Amino acid sequence: MINSLGWGAQYPLLRTIGEVIYYGTIIGAIVGFLVLVGKKLLVLGYPKKRVAWFTALCIVMSFPAGYLGSRAASMFYRPIQDWSFPLLWESMLHGTSHTFHASLILPLLFGAVFCYLLRLKFFEVFDTIYLYIPLAHALGRVACLIIGCCWGNYISINLYGLKMSFQNPVPFYAILANICVFFFLRRVYHEIYAEPRARERYAGAVLAAYFILYAPIRITFEVFRRERKIALGLTQAQFAMIFYIFFALVLMACIYIFYRRSAVKRAACSGEPAAEISMPMRALAAETTSSQTGDRTVLLNGALRPLSDPVRLKALFSLGGLVVTYLLLIFLIFYLTRQVKVWQWPFQPVLSLGEAYGRIFYYLPVMLVPVLSLFWLKAANIPIWPWFRWHPFSLLFLVALAMSVYYTLELLVFKQPLLRGISFWPPVIILSVMNAFAEEIMYRLTVMRLAVHAEYPAWVANLLQSVLYSLIHFMVAGAVLGLFSLLYGFILGLVAQRSKSITPAVICHFIIDIGCIGMPILRM
Repeated sequence: MINSLGWGAQYPLLRTIGEVIYYGTIIGAIVGFLVLVGKKLLVLGYPKKRVAWFTALCIVMSFPAGYLGSRAASMFYRPIQDWSFPLLWESMLHGTSHTFHASLILPLLFGAVFCYLLRLKFFEVFDTIYLYIPLAHALGRVACLIIGCCWGNYISINLYGLKMSFQNPVPFYAILANICVFFFLRRVYHEIYAEPRARERYAGAVLAAYFILYAPIRITFEVFRRERKIALGLTQAQFAMIFYIFFALVLMACIYIFYRRSAVKRAACSGEPAAEISMPMRALAAETTSSQTGDRTVLLNGALRPLSDPVRLKALFSLGGLVVTYLLLIFLIFYLTRQVKVWQWPFQPVLSLGEAYGRIFYYLPVMLVPVLSLFWLKAANIPIWPWFRWHPFSLLFLVALAMSVYYTLELLVFKQPLLRGISFWPPVIILSVMNAFAEEIMYRLTVMRLAVHAEYPAWVANLLQSVLYSLIHFMVAGAVLGLFSLLYGFILGLVAQRSKSITPAVICHFIIDIGCIGMPILRM
């Protein structure tokens, strides 16, 4: 904020204060989250002395190693023929830019060495560390928000006489996203480490989940930032996130191989069940049985909790995988249609009737996404067809219907645009039907059902789908339509929840798409 408003250049003292706030917040976040990591490792049953040494070493090492690593990435802004180890070293010592994604590499390597020296289990320790990385990152982005770095391009809002222009507060989005990632990882962590067998089977999954969740979020945020493209229309961070995804996939493969080898060794131990030769930290779970309910529970963090349920854990993985897939597909659509422009955006002005019908074929690949979504639901054993039946609708359906009708009339009638003849209406109707079904299946059906299946409250499921739904509108059409889509998507989610069917939402969506899709195609 200090730099984005020009105060840093105008008042040098404010710039100095901003730097102190920035680095002070980062150091405080590092120390705070590593203390939390140490406490968590003690709960997992690790010796107190080793945990104390590990925590102290990480506190001393993390900031300087992260600082050097964050500056090393500035080399990748140079032409590829200039890359070299001397330049990498020079960038680490005297680089002018800092990147969060590069700041994780050296601390991770040092942490792995500390785990080896102190005989700590790498996957378990780094699951615990990366549980808290999103919180530390969120605090760091608070500092970015204050001093004004990492903000995005200027956005202009002109809505019913209200005119505003300001830089896109991307650090604020990053704060919210990191907090959401933390709460998701916390649930995964508790499911894994609530019971020894799940701990053995899925150790390392939190670490992998962080990288595979953060990567598409950062790829998407780069659309709103002012970073320089280095190749293929992508920024340095976007290339780094591709590496993050690859790293996470390799990590998941390693976790699977490690578990399979452990299972083979267990099977080779005759007369010993797998549960008895699992982790050396069996003191983690003091199993008991409730005398009232008969439910199996474990002692975790000093409180009795239900034993980890594989179905619940798989539901979380399924939801996380879907969100990652949607984010990557949303960016891919934006990238192909808006950045490299090898695929035409279907909803844009046309010059002829043939071109209007051609827009249908440009939209057809998008229909693969709802098909994939239905298969995703089927794989999760979630009922699909009951959500297409017509149930008694709620009054909220009438509100959403009125909003849809009004907005379409606003675009096609009240603004008095010059529209093409009736022959152009069939492709508009076809595209509106396709888009309404596609987006309702994707967001109001698949995302919401998977979130509820993962035992999230209905309002969380609705908020999640509305944010994902609005994202492509933010990216393609700007802030005004993005904010409207966020509100409209949330209302359609409520309609689907209360009607227990997406059919009313499809009807509303079809009507509003007549205006939104029809406006560019029908306008002369």
